[in-house]
Amino acid sequence: MIGIALIASADGTAFDLDLRTGKIALAEVTPQNQAMLLTARPGEYKEYPAMGVGVPDMVMDHEVRVWRRRIVEQIEADGQRIKKINITASGIELEAEYK
Repeated sequence: MIGIALIASADGTAFDLDLRTGKIALAEVTPQNQAMLLTARPGEYKEYPAMGVGVPDMVMDHEVRVWRRRIVEQIEADGQRIKKINITASGIELEAEYK
């Protein structure tokens, strides 16, 4: 999906418009949309209070199945079809695309 490109902060928890060329950039936004859904905590988007997984809260939580289900729910609610999802101690591998 082509949309307005954003730049993630160094820690990946904040996003801003990509204005490096001096104008708003358009680019493939599926990965940035996924990153925003994963990092946002429920309630951070006031117009959609149920949106967001809150992955930063996963630290030291061993309920992987619960987190996997939250990720699947949010990605599917965004209109994406999940091809692959794998949660390990080193990170989350997610392959999904818009339907």
